[in-house]
Amino acid sequence: MLKKVRIQIETERRAAGGSLFAPTDELTSARETETERISLTVQGRWHDDGARVSLSYRETELTGLEGSTTSISYQKSDPLVISMLRTGTVRTALLFEEGKHHLSVYETPIMPFEVCVFTRKIRNGLEREGTLTLDYDIELRGADAEHTHFVLRVLPDFDKPQKKA
Repeated sequence: MLKKVRIQIETERRAAGGSLFAPTDELTSARETETERISLTVQGRWHDDGARVSLSYRETELTGLEGSTTSISYQKSDPLVISMLRTGTVRTALLFEEGKHHLSVYETPIMPFEVCVFTRKIRNGLEREGTLTLDYDIELRGADAEHTHFVLRVLPDFDKPQKKA
């Protein structure tokens, strides 16, 4: 089943102490720094083939990823392992699995960067109430780690108004 939906995304990001690349120095709490908040609603697609659920949407200038498409998916048999695939001007494949570190490559027009993600908590209620929450730390090698709280809500797509004859 493929359907159009509206996707509301809210993120809160702030600097975190330590390094995800040093396994003995796991981040335990975010430092007291200013929090950056982003809230947006975009058009997207919901696909459920019975075994896998996926959502996709185009990034906007507001996120700094304009020209990229993001797809978030999971197997119904394992809804607490979430993959996020970005294609376009910025490319990456991130894996979110509670309590685990995952490494990948973040490709930008300038150069590729190694990235590490440590997922603190996942709440996947997409099929029940249309909400996915990811609480994670992320670090591009050579940059400061960030703590991110990501909430995605699936909203019904509005029908376009009919033109009068």
